[in-house]
Amino acid sequence: MTTTKKPNAFGGAVNKLSDFQKQKAVQEGERIIKVNPGEVECKPQIRGKQNPGFTQESLMELGDDIEQNGQAEPAILRPHPNPESGFKYLMVAGERRQRSCALKGLLLEAVVRDLTDAQAKRIQRAENVQRENLTQLEVALALKGDKEELGTLQAVADEWKKSVSWVAERLAYLDAVEQPGASRTAVQNGVTADISVVNDLARLERLDQAAAVELVQRAEEDPDLNLRNEVRTQLRTTKALRIKPGGKTKPAKPAANTDEDTELDVLKEQNAVLAEQVKALEAEKEYLTQELEKARQQIAEQWKPTE
Repeated sequence: MTTTKKPNAFGGAVNKLSDFQKQKAVQEGERIIKVNPGEVECKPQIRGKQNPGFTQESLMELGDDIEQNGQAEPAILRPHPNPESGFKYLMVAGERRQRSCALKGLLLEAVVRDLTDAQAKRIQRAENVQRENLTQLEVALALKGDKEELGTLQAVADEWKKSVSWVAERLAYLDAVEQPGASRTAVQNGVTADISVVNDLARLERLDQAAAVELVQRAEEDPDLNLRNEVRTQLRTTKALRIKPGGKTKPAKPAANTDEDTELDVLKEQNAVLAEQVKALEAEKEYLTQELEKARQQIAEQWKPTE
């Protein structure tokens, strides 16, 4: 029996995802300098030391690559705020590169910026979010390739041993970031790596583009903003404003499309939201049922008959 080799869905991922690579580290007017890795203090960041990228083997592998091929991207440093610390710089982004250079006895290529704590945090968040988004985009591209090959979401779900909703959510994510708009901007600028948030942003943008754009801008300015809650709250508010007291929908603004097309879009959107709510309630019910069963078992194990 001959088997046909399945095409690698990741083959074109690097080219297709080029728009989502990290923003250029070197800004206009900046220059790359070489510093001693020992002059840089690395404080705890979003990416913990338990991350596989910080193992000795991984750091040595990166160090070998830097030694042979050069450093692909400079680290981002800021002047150390405490002259008595013994360090000249404080790490913002690029700790793996710094640690690898230290292991190999190499100088670290870096740019130095005067940044506030909030600005440094935004850069760190963007770097980590963009790394996660690249992984998710690769998965979504692989799912899309399988969908084209296998034909149905159920077939793809069976292939990946996942639910149909899991597949559908990631294909919706891919569709959202491939189109110009708030969702794509949020991914490109490292605002969020949450698939649900990206999809909710796309839903909101279909209803109220200005609101979606404004939320992304706020999230860029405030790293501590809970974008998931903000988007969902805005979605509920927008939908409520588009429903008349008789239960009939009304378009938010006159559009070039016909009234029937607008009405259909709104109804489709409402149906999608209701489906998501049902799915969430079913998941919650299943969780609570499991917890209740655990509690019953614990009570049964602890129960002793009265003498």
